[in-house]
Amino acid sequence: MNATRCVWILSIIICVARGHVGNDIGQNQKEQDTSADNSTESLSLVTAANREFAFRLYRSLAANPDSQGKNIFFSPVSVSVALAALAVGARGETHRQLFRGLVFNSTWLSQTDVDQAFQSLFEKTKKASNEVTSEGTAVFMDNLFKPQPEFLDTLKKSYFADGFNVDFTKSSESANTINKYVEEKTSGKIDKLVESLDPTTVMYLISYIFFKGKWETPFDPDLTKEDLFMVDEKTKIPVQMMNIEKRFETYRDQMFNTSVLHLPFNSSHSMLLLLPDDMAKLENAISAAHVTK
Repeated sequence: MNATRCVWILSIIICVARGHVGNDIGQNQKEQDTSADNSTESLSLVTAANREFAFRLYRSLAANPDSQGKNIFFSPVSVSVALAALAVGARGETHRQLFRGLVFNSTWLSQTDVDQAFQSLFEKTKKASNEVTSEGTAVFMDNLFKPQPEFLDTLKKSYFADGFNVDFTKSSESANTINKYVEEKTSGKIDKLVESLDPTTVMYLISYIFFKGKWETPFDPDLTKEDLFMVDEKTKIPVQMMNIEKRFETYRDQMFNTSVLHLPFNSSHSMLLLLPDDMAKLENAISAAHVTK
């Protein structure tokens, strides 16, 4: 990590094969009350669901045997956006499963509510980001696949998605098209997202986020030095550690025996660092409600 700035590049991909996409996009959605009160309520419900989904997903990733002893780096909102965008074109049990997975309460939220909420979130993020973040969605469709216009209109309006037609039977060509798009959107940080493509693919949905922020109080590179990092109770490894002497917001979480440090960027963004005495205890119990508390 640079001493004066932090760069994050994350991407999620959803690949849909032939025979798994319906064309009944945008039909039979319940009519929505477009009043400001209802929009605010929907935004609040979706935001709360996104927070809960983030911690559920993290706990699931942390519990995966393949994750043991490895770093976990992901963008929960990118996953939420990709799955919510996919839900625009889903119906029946597929749609219900997507909503359950995203922790959306279908009693209080319709797909239209969710679409409008994400549109509002994107608009607010773009206004507040001051070019610190770049995020978006893109859908690559096979030339022979013809979705309903409402599907693409909703993706463009609510999820700020770009749409492209490709020939997935030409695997190398379509992979190159996708890679060039992602490389451009992530300022060259991801230049080969796709290695190969299944020729039976009809849709490739990508959600990406690029963050480049300067610390409010920059670290002095001359103070960076090697020190021991405790991976777990039995393992210590030498790493390069940044150092700074300054007053920051800190907190000691007695419930999880965790030290918390708040590091602001020179923008509306900030980083929250949690250092637990017992990593497993924190990973198994931490939740959105506890963090916001």
